[in-house]
Amino acid sequence: MFVFISHLSVPPEDHGSLEKHFRERSRLVDGFPGFLYLQLLRPQAGDATHTFLTAWESREAFRAYMGSEEHGISHSREPKAIMDRTTVRHEAFEVLMDSRAVPEWRA
Repeated sequence: MFVFISHLSVPPEDHGSLEKHFRERSRLVDGFPGFLYLQLLRPQAGDATHTFLTAWESREAFRAYMGSEEHGISHSREPKAIMDRTTVRHEAFEVLMDSRAVPEWRA
């Protein structure tokens, strides 16, 4: 499994609009091959005001989505005014353990 995380630092006056945007997202990623789920998180500490997490079957599936028409359409819908006032920091992780999964040695 592969996880891609975007930490967003959004001005306080934009929090509600950003959250509304994500609630009304296009959902184009939902049916993309290899996509598992996404989460919008409100951190309780640190510099970020929101964290956007997507989980994928593999890094290759994520890369395919990043180069896809679906990704282009989804990102063209981002609220430009808010994103211009937002700082974004990205992180990528290979998932080594997931408590929801049955370990290979027990399968």
